[in-house]
Amino acid sequence: MQSQRQRLLLNSISIPLETSPTHQPPKRTIYPPPTKPPHHPSKLTSKMTALFNFQSLLLCILLAICTCAYTHSVFPAIMDRNKDGALGIFWKLARIGERLSPYVSICCIFMAGSMLVGQ
Repeated sequence: MQSQRQRLLLNSISIPLETSPTHQPPKRTIYPPPTKPPHHPSKLTSKMTALFNFQSLLLCILLAICTCAYTHSVFPAIMDRNKDGALGIFWKLARIGERLSPYVSICCIFMAGSMLVGQ
């Protein structure tokens, strides 16, 4: 026999015994995998470094020669004490800029002209 307290407790708890036939779990939307954007050749040239573009490589070498030659003329003691080792590259670039200055200046003029005209 159930006591009155147990009956009230069972009546207050509502447990659905059946699920309604119209209730269905929500459907999951399956999206297709993302596709790659179309390939544009202009995107490749914008990401190239100076090592892979010959004109940019020449430009970097010319700028390094001119910069080292100017730095050596302003601060000769700094360049002369670093003739050996990894920093000796800058001393060698300064020597090239000093000894071949007419040729370096002609190359700079041609490079400026090619940059102005276009690649």
